[in-house]
Amino acid sequence: MDSNELLKINMSMGMLLMSAHRGMYRKFLKNAQESGFDISLDQWMVLGPISHKVNPTHKDLAEFCLKDKTSISRIVNTLEKREFVVRVPDQLDQRIKRVILTPQGKELFKHTAPIMEKTRKEVKKDIPDNEIESFKNVLIKINKNLNFEND
Repeated sequence: MDSNELLKINMSMGMLLMSAHRGMYRKFLKNAQESGFDISLDQWMVLGPISHKVNPTHKDLAEFCLKDKTSISRIVNTLEKREFVVRVPDQLDQRIKRVILTPQGKELFKHTAPIMEKTRKEVKKDIPDNEIESFKNVLIKINKNLNFEND
């Protein structure tokens, strides 16, 4: 029995998901560092929707990234300290802060998007597209099953 078969037998679904997530996280960090960029996967995942949405709020980012608002605030704080984003008050409701990419943030995202694409290709290597789609569909169902808001 090879090591992959042993892995399937000995690990639960949750452990496999955590292991895959950690592996992708490490792979992205390695690829980013090799390209000369100091950015975490979480930071990159927040930069993406900021670059694609029009002035998102923390709530928008939390929903898009599937993270809680506290985690988003922490990530945005780091990005703001590094001058990749700024927070600006909403024009209609001053209590709401919008997150906007700075020119440095736009450059960072532009240069790191290919690193993420490289990481995704490495992760999906030798896995047919239909299996990736099936896997994503199963993960969507698992997330729906784990939605605790209705409890």
